Amino acid sequence: MLGKIIDKNFKVVGDKVFLDINVSKKRPGILLIHADWCGHCRRFQPIFDELHHQLGDDFPLLSIEDADLKQNQELIGALNFRGYPTIKFFDQSGKIMGDYTGDRTKAALVKHICQVFHHCIKFH
Repeated sequence: MLGKIIDKNFKVVGDKVFLDINVSKKRPGILLIHADWCGHCRRFQPIFDELHHQLGDDFPLLSIEDADLKQNQELIGALNFRGYPTIKFFDQSGKIMGDYTGDRTKAALVKHICQVFHHCIKFH
């Protein structure tokens, strides 16, 4: 699932952030926080699209654009991101996990997915 989501798809509980379980389909996945005006985001988008093609709907790839966050300061604070693009992972309960800080290559992301989520995939 490569889906664009909005701030209403999140729930802030204390210092934790959760995605609506219907959005995450009860599967772990990736959340991309990006801005349409960001050059780094535009360069990363093809990699994100390739990941979706390779992973299919089994590992959801979701994204939210900064314009959809601007009206929700509580969510911005809870997501605790400092720049674009920000890559976060979420678990099968929809809980947002820490920032991904590795290389922004398809190979590095796939390796992380395989190691952390035991969701190994083959390169095509």
